Amino acid sequence: MLTLATKPALALAYFAYFGVLGLFVPYFGLFLDGRGLSSAQIGLLLALVTATRIVGPALWGTLADKTARPLSIMRFGAIIAILAWCSSFVDAGFWPLLAGFALFSFFWTAILPQLEVCTFHALNDDAGAYSRIRTSGSVGYIILVLLGGYLFQRFGSEFMPATALLFLGLLLLSLFKLPPLPKLSASQQVHLSWRQLFKSKVLWLFMGAALMLQMSFAPYYGFFTLYCRDLGYSGTVTGLLIGVAVAAEIVAFYFAGRILGRFRLGHLLAACYGLTALRWLIVAYLGDQPLVLAASMLLHAGSFAIAHSGAMQFIQQFFPKAQRGRGQAFYAGIIYGGGGAIGAYIAGISWRDGAGASATFTLAALAAAIAMLLALSLPRTMPRADDKATDSS
Repeated sequence: MLTLATKPALALAYFAYFGVLGLFVPYFGLFLDGRGLSSAQIGLLLALVTATRIVGPALWGTLADKTARPLSIMRFGAIIAILAWCSSFVDAGFWPLLAGFALFSFFWTAILPQLEVCTFHALNDDAGAYSRIRTSGSVGYIILVLLGGYLFQRFGSEFMPATALLFLGLLLLSLFKLPPLPKLSASQQVHLSWRQLFKSKVLWLFMGAALMLQMSFAPYYGFFTLYCRDLGYSGTVTGLLIGVAVAAEIVAFYFAGRILGRFRLGHLLAACYGLTALRWLIVAYLGDQPLVLAASMLLHAGSFAIAHSGAMQFIQQFFPKAQRGRGQAFYAGIIYGGGGAIGAYIAGISWRDGAGASATFTLAALAAAIAMLLALSLPRTMPRADDKATDSS
């Protein structure tokens, strides 16, 4: 049930969740280095975190769908994640850190897929309202990236445990302000086996395209700051470039609902993926031209914001209500986690300490182009998983 307090609580949840990521993504490696971990130990710890991102969402999504209590799953995940995060306050060496962050990451994966389900339910599947609320996540991310930079310069890497704990607390508070989801009616309690779901050609096309897109983003997430450094850009300029991308993302999220309502989903996703391919080619071959590189960062509006909003709309339309938690979890785990891991592995091989930078971003552009072709094959009208027409699409 949507109350006056629901939308602010949802916005706060996204703000706090992605705010934590705004600390975790740029500064986690610095924090581990500050604790004296070797590069091999840091790599092992990050690999374990990645593994929980692949496995965790599916387990939590299945549990949420079977119990029909996604809000309880989120709250439980947030509480255990906070307790596990508290281990970061103690400098007891590598193995306690590994255990604490593995526990944190596993329970952290219980939150976002179920938050997406609860948000769409509260908003009655209104993609426009969702995209406006999701904007608060992007705002939280960029604010915490900037705040983290200031705190790192002033206090060093040990600023991270207490700062992240504050925003984890805000996240938990917001989750307890959300109303529980009502029970589904008999007509909404349709459950299909994964075998039935994966008979759908449409699902294979969509997930294949989304997987290729995430693979294409791996060089950007893993090596863009190093690439900018090698091109002679200062840390400040690199931060501004990333800020341009996030600013474009925020604007695009705000207007995503209107855009999704005007265009056929398959064509819109194909356009986003095609622009992503163009973006990586610009980065690969024109990255030494600052204005051109800055302009390419504006394409993040389509590469991420519109593409993500379209993906969320597909999941809400395709999966039965009783299985949307698993649909979101599959997308978060296999597509985001798995695609990111595969892409990172390939990028790590092709990067060659910067010598293969252009080739790596060219491979990323190729992956995005394949995603575009798959999206163009999607039907005009997206069927539901429980629609017999799905099998023949």
